[in-house]
Amino acid sequence: MEANVLKAKGLERLVCPVCHQQLGLADGGIRCMGCGRVYPSVDGIPVLIASRATGI
Repeated sequence: MEANVLKAKGLERLVCPVCHQQLGLADGGIRCMGCGRVYPSVDGIPVLIASRATGI
C-alpha cells in the first residue's frame, strides 16, 4: 500500500501548500488537517499540488 511508505515523522515536515496546516495519512492519500484537502500519493510520494487535491 502506497501510504505505508510515508512515515508519520516525514509528514511532520510537510504542510498543506494552500493553508499551511499539518498533514496526516488518509485512505488514498494525504489529508490536510486544516482545510480538508486530500492530496494523492504516487508510489509513496505525496503530490502536494493544489489542483490535484480532492475534498474541497
